[in-house]
Amino acid sequence: MQHDPNARTQIIEVPLPEELTEPLPADASPVTIAARTAAETALGVHGVHHLGNLLARAADTVRARFGRSAGTTGVQVDETDGELDVVVSIVVEYPEPVVRVADEVRRQVREAVAQLNFDVVSVDVRVLDVHGPFDDEPSALDRAVESGKDAVDRVRTAASEAAAHVEESAADAAERARDAASRAVDRAGDATDAAREAVADATDRVRDGAAEAADRARDGADRAREAASAAGDDATEAAGAALDAAVDERAAEALREDAESHGEARN
Repeated sequence: MQHDPNARTQIIEVPLPEELTEPLPADASPVTIAARTAAETALGVHGVHHLGNLLARAADTVRARFGRSAGTTGVQVDETDGELDVVVSIVVEYPEPVVRVADEVRRQVREAVAQLNFDVVSVDVRVLDVHGPFDDEPSALDRAVESGKDAVDRVRTAASEAAAHVEESAADAAERARDAASRAVDRAGDATDAAREAVADATDRVRDGAAEAADRARDGADRAREAASAAGDDATEAAGAALDAAVDERAAEALREDAESHGEARN
């Protein structure tokens, strides 16, 4: 914690909470810087055990989230026309005098914030509790708030795990769908190939059958031509024989007629 060495503020090195060690953003408002300065200063006062409690810190977070003011752990700062109202909530370390510690916090915070060129109207110090050996365990309120935070963390973790499970299930379902589609495409391809082969086989069988039928038809035509030729030859031979027979009969008839003529002449 750094302060102007010429200021009257007491300088004490103290361990700071994590939220006070994170660097402020470059665009942090002057009120936010004032709240951080007030918190660091109050923590350096002897007798301050810590700032705020769980409930006060939650309220500070809610107020800051709504943008009504600036705050940090145990400190709330409201600014109006360059004038600041500062509220510091502390827990005093036993057995330090509560009033003395509160007065010292008020004085040092006023001087530290004034160095930021603000007109500090008021610094209100609220003593929330006294911490001693009997407070090794957290209060019932702190335990309740912590339990609430644990419940929220568990719910957040469960929701994250559920979302991850849903995402994995969706990915598995998509992968199974892709596999099923691939198998369907493969089966369709196999069926197409089988149909193509069947059509090709049927075409080959039809072509072979047509060729065989054509061959048989050609053979039948050749045999018919041969039979017709043989029948023609037989008919020609029969006609010749008939002609020869007719000639022979006419010759015989002529001989008979001639014989008869000779017989009549002798008589």
